[in-house]
Amino acid sequence: MADIRLADDIDFARFYGGVQVTGQWIGRGLWRRRLLAGFGCVIETGEGEWMAFLEVPTDARKPRIFRHILEVLAEAKTRGARVIKATCDTSIPRAEALMLKLGFKPTNEMLDGKVVWQWVS
Repeated sequence: MADIRLADDIDFARFYGGVQVTGQWIGRGLWRRRLLAGFGCVIETGEGEWMAFLEVPTDARKPRIFRHILEVLAEAKTRGARVIKATCDTSIPRAEALMLKLGFKPTNEMLDGKVVWQWVS
């Protein structure tokens, strides 16, 4: 069973190979005992603009993650997020449905070969 909890700067660096964030961000880590197995966060990229990331192992893609995503997005909104962007890996079953359920819409923008989706307040 995985444990989802608030992530800190050390968790971010651990998951992303030493990368450090200098701006504000909000995230959750998916832990299996002492292993950080998954990560989701939003990072402020500009005034009122944030970018969302979610990397979860296939076997951990369960409905309970949805609640954590909603909590992170809600906190970003309280911190001033007016636009939140994310890419969507369409090879993941139900990924597009999740984006739509969260209120994101596809744009004409591409990032790393994937369509950028956007939520606007």
